[in-house]
Amino acid sequence: MEWQAAVAAAFGLGDVAEPWVPVAGGRSHLVWRLRTSRGTWAVKRLNRSREDWWMRDYLVSSQVQLDAWERGFPMPRPVHPLEPAAPLLADVRVGDEVASYLVHEWHDGGPVTADVSVWVGTTLASLHRLPVGGTPDGRPHPVEEWREWLDEAPNDFTSAVRAYLPDIAEAWALVTATAGLTPVNTHRDVKPDNVLQTPGGPLLLDWDGAGPEYAEWELTRAAVYFSSLGRDRAAFDRVITSYETAGGRRPPASPASFAGLLGVYLRGAAWMVWRALGHRPVTPPERAAAHTHALELLSDLRTSLSNLDDWTTRLR
Repeated sequence: MEWQAAVAAAFGLGDVAEPWVPVAGGRSHLVWRLRTSRGTWAVKRLNRSREDWWMRDYLVSSQVQLDAWERGFPMPRPVHPLEPAAPLLADVRVGDEVASYLVHEWHDGGPVTADVSVWVGTTLASLHRLPVGGTPDGRPHPVEEWREWLDEAPNDFTSAVRAYLPDIAEAWALVTATAGLTPVNTHRDVKPDNVLQTPGGPLLLDWDGAGPEYAEWELTRAAVYFSSLGRDRAAFDRVITSYETAGGRRPPASPASFAGLLGVYLRGAAWMVWRALGHRPVTPPERAAAHTHALELLSDLRTSLSNLDDWTTRLR
């Protein structure tokens, strides 16, 4: 109970009423439901870096989250710690260990089962009117760098990755073609896993990755995610048309409009390849999992590239 009591004290949540309960969900961070004398809360322990770049990115994401909350977006109320290490962030100590936590108000609900495509398009149009600041992520690693990584460790895994180099090169060309796109500050991870269906309507969760993005990329990525990866043409179209109806601009009918999805796969696969090759401090199980996850992401990249012509026609 030490961590639970320490988190409750750091955020002024009252006395712990019962042991916290793990919440199934994302790969990156641990989340619990915590009941205290003052309510029920979602507690997230961040798997963070102590390097400067992490805090720079975090400060941007917390500002986007606070701006969204102040403007009444459908999201849980974030809780401010009593002595913040940064906005909304508490560094909590138990013994010699320090961990970073976020807390938001708990809402009962479950995964999205009904069609929310219109809600998604309307919500994104509102999000894309938040104050703009910063620039979207820089270019992903070019295929030449991938070749260098793979040459360092010839084995079955790197041979499997090498088979995807033509896909990586094709995707890189699209991800780096950003002329004419619209930079916005936004959530950046709008997908079914991050939407909670509650009795009061859908809520958008997991804002700690918020920051600069291109509006066209976030919109088309959401249209794919909320249409069974593009298989439900009607849902795909509803995301796009509801975005337009709410004042957003329709993306150009170009494969480059879908480069945001390709970029997710490229950057994620690169990170996993680095972990798999031992370029990041990970445990043996984490390194083994990185092998699998890297190849899954590259397979998704190839599948998305094969769908680009079909998806592009839907924007005409």
